Amino acid sequence: MSLMSIGDLAQNLMLRRQTTALKLESQTAAKELSTGQASDTVRQLRGDISRLAGLETTQTRLSAFQTAAKDAAMTTSAMQQVLSNVSRMTQDIGNSLLSAGTLGETGTMNAVLQDADQRFSAVISSFNTRFGEESLFAGAASDRPALASAEDILSALENAIIAAGAGTAEATETAIDAWFEDPAGYESIAYVGGPPPGERMISPDDRVEIGFTALDPAFRNTVKALATAALVHRENISATPQARAQLSRRSGELLMQSQAERAALAGRIGISEARIDEASTRNESESNALQVLKYDLLGVDAYDAATRMETAQNQLETLYAVTARLSRLSLVDFLR
Repeated sequence: MSLMSIGDLAQNLMLRRQTTALKLESQTAAKELSTGQASDTVRQLRGDISRLAGLETTQTRLSAFQTAAKDAAMTTSAMQQVLSNVSRMTQDIGNSLLSAGTLGETGTMNAVLQDADQRFSAVISSFNTRFGEESLFAGAASDRPALASAEDILSALENAIIAAGAGTAEATETAIDAWFEDPAGYESIAYVGGPPPGERMISPDDRVEIGFTALDPAFRNTVKALATAALVHRENISATPQARAQLSRRSGELLMQSQAERAALAGRIGISEARIDEASTRNESESNALQVLKYDLLGVDAYDAATRMETAQNQLETLYAVTARLSRLSLVDFLR
C-alpha cells in the first residue's frame, strides 16, 4: 500500500487556505447574526432578485420624495417667518399713520413718516430673504432678489407721479394706484423675480404649491403703503400739510388692509404646510413597510447564523492547534 504525502510548502498553502475560508465563514455568520440579513442576497433569493430590485427602486424614489418634502417644509416655514417678521415691523405703524394723518400735527407726523420710511427699506429686505441658495419670493428666478432696492422703487414711483402731473393728494393717490396696477409699473420695475414656479412633487401621489411670489397683493399693498409714506417723508410729492396728512392716512389704511392680506397668504401657506406634513408621514410609513418586506426577503435564522459562527470558530481554533503542533515537529524529535 503506497502512501501519499505533500511537501512543506504545499501543506503551508493548504493550511493558509483553510484558515482564510474559516475566517470568512465566521465573519459572514457574525455579520448575518448582527444585521439579521443574509450576506449573499443572490443565494438567499435563489437567483431571483426581481422583487428585491423592485423594493429598492421604490425605496429610492420614496427617499427622493421625502427629501423634496423636507425641502418644501423648510421653505414654507421660512416664508411664514418672513411674513411674521413683516407683520411685527408694520403692526403699529399703520395705526400711527392713521392717527398722525387725522390729527395733522406736524411734529408727530414727521416722526411717524420717518419711521415708516425706515421700515420700508427693512420690509423690502425681508421680502428679498434667501433660503439657502434660493430667493423665497422671486418665483422661478430664485437666483435673484424678488424686489428691486427701496431707492429704485421710490425713484420709479416718483417719476410716475411727476409724469402724471399729479398736483393734489387725490391725483397722487391715483398715480400711485395706477403704477402699482400697471404691468409696466410694479410688475416690471419693482418686481425683478420670475413667474411662479410649478407645483412640487412631494410624494408619488401629491403635488403642492409653494410658489408664492412678491406679485401677491399681500406684498404689493404692503410695498405701496410704505412707499407712499416714504415719499411723503422725503417731500418728493405733495408738500402741502393737507396733502401730507391725507396721504399719511391713505398709507395707514393700506397697511391695515395689507395685514389682512398677509394673514390670508399665511393661511394659504399653512394649507401647503399641512399637505406637506401629511405626504411626509405617508412617505415614511410606506418606506417602513418596504423595509419590513425587504427584511422578510433577506432575513436569516439567528439560531442558524449563531451555530454556523460557533462551528467555524471551533474549527478555526482546532486548525490553529494543529498548525502549531505541526510547526514543532522535526526529524531529531522523530529519531528520539
